[in-house]
Amino acid sequence: MSPVEETLRHLHEDASIRTRSAADLERLRRRAGGALADAARDFLWQKDPTASARLGITPSQRNSFVLLAALLFVAAIIGPLQKLIALNLGVTLFYLFQAGLRSAVLSLSLAQPRRLTLPPPPIAPEERLPPFTILCPVYDEAESLPHLVGSLLLLDYPRERLDIKIILEADDRATIAAARTHCRAPMFDLVLVPPSAPRTKPKALNHALWTAKGDYIVIYDAEDRPAPDQLTLAARTFAALPDHIACLQCRLNYYNRDTTILTRLFALEYALLFDMTLPGLAALSAPVPLGGTSNILRTDILMAVGGWDPFNVTEDADLGLRLHRAGYETRLLNSTTLEEATDETGAWLRQRTRWMKGFMQTWLVHSRRAPRTGRFGHFLTVHGVVGGTVLAALINPVAWAIYGAWILGVDGIARLFPTPLNVLALTAFLGGNLLHLYMMMIAPLRRRWHDLVPYAVLSPLYWILQSVAAYRALWQLIRRPSYWEKTKHGRGLSPEETLRWHSTLRQ
Repeated sequence: MSPVEETLRHLHEDASIRTRSAADLERLRRRAGGALADAARDFLWQKDPTASARLGITPSQRNSFVLLAALLFVAAIIGPLQKLIALNLGVTLFYLFQAGLRSAVLSLSLAQPRRLTLPPPPIAPEERLPPFTILCPVYDEAESLPHLVGSLLLLDYPRERLDIKIILEADDRATIAAARTHCRAPMFDLVLVPPSAPRTKPKALNHALWTAKGDYIVIYDAEDRPAPDQLTLAARTFAALPDHIACLQCRLNYYNRDTTILTRLFALEYALLFDMTLPGLAALSAPVPLGGTSNILRTDILMAVGGWDPFNVTEDADLGLRLHRAGYETRLLNSTTLEEATDETGAWLRQRTRWMKGFMQTWLVHSRRAPRTGRFGHFLTVHGVVGGTVLAALINPVAWAIYGAWILGVDGIARLFPTPLNVLALTAFLGGNLLHLYMMMIAPLRRRWHDLVPYAVLSPLYWILQSVAAYRALWQLIRRPSYWEKTKHGRGLSPEETLRWHSTLRQ
């Protein structure tokens, strides 16, 4: 057993952790010292190197990409027209596959919109409610921290059953000072993460994971405003679910969606993702790529699969796939956490670059080998959702230009669309995009956000921004794979505003 595993075993098996004060836990972490820091970084890598983005592109993957590029180059020289037609056919089939996947997800989410989690049992007495650990990674968030704390205090869960870990970078003096001012209640535990590479959110989460007191773990970011009854609903729902359900993913959306056109489109995207796409995948028993926050996990299972991957900048999507590979499933919880959408194009682009890069990392990791069971669901999520999102963003600008030239009758372009490919291509181009627009319109209607529906017609502009982010992500994947572009947020909602917003939501 390695020193890392030995340290974690002792921490995990120390039953006294549940009764220790925050000061005792901090002394324990200091004694663990470098071993705990190493564990936060290396545990998954030592447990299964192929499951970590730290491995990067494997030699076999690199050789496959080089071979594909060489074949395309040679084909273009030998017989360019025929090979371009074949390439066009491949792109068309990809778009048709994406449209088929969207149709299946749409049908399933509409057919059973509220049956993805079992109805919770009657409210249990407080003494039977399980302990919860809340992980709140914050960095450079001194201004928003007081409002986050106020939102956490609105939770209707018994405070003696809460273990709230405010996870701070040890050199972030302003946020540490704010935390020491506002987090004085006994349920708060300030976790200081020593500076070390990679400086990522998942590494910080791992640093706090091994002194968690709760049977369940939930993550909230600085701008998150969860529904006050979210943890109570989660505890009751878990009690009614079988043990192989390892995670409940809450729905996410934005309280500042009416600020700009960008925030409206962002809210439309999230409504589609959390109200339709993820429930549809769950209904298919396919792996669910988790959101970065408000995923509620069984602590023992999370530890068993190695925690989070500190080298993956979308650790959430990766964890959802790893849980599925280990034989566990995720369900959607009918509870919403409100977040703050970035309302400035540059900030949105930096955030989306990180997400696209993380999807690239996640696709590389999970395309290395298929699971023993659930191969069809694994294929749909890994290649249709994760890989498909990235590939579509990369090829859309080129494909749109070619399709546009073809429809406008530009000389020579029609040769790329012989019959019956022209019928398939027209179906993929028009049918696929119209289907996506239709889904973008339906998603807000289910929440009665009628004012957002007209903005769905602007989605193509949003997709262009996604393509820009995808190419930035591809460059970063090569040059700075673990670089974390920080998203700066405002102060967020006050507790009073949080209650008012949640009272207006239709779950």
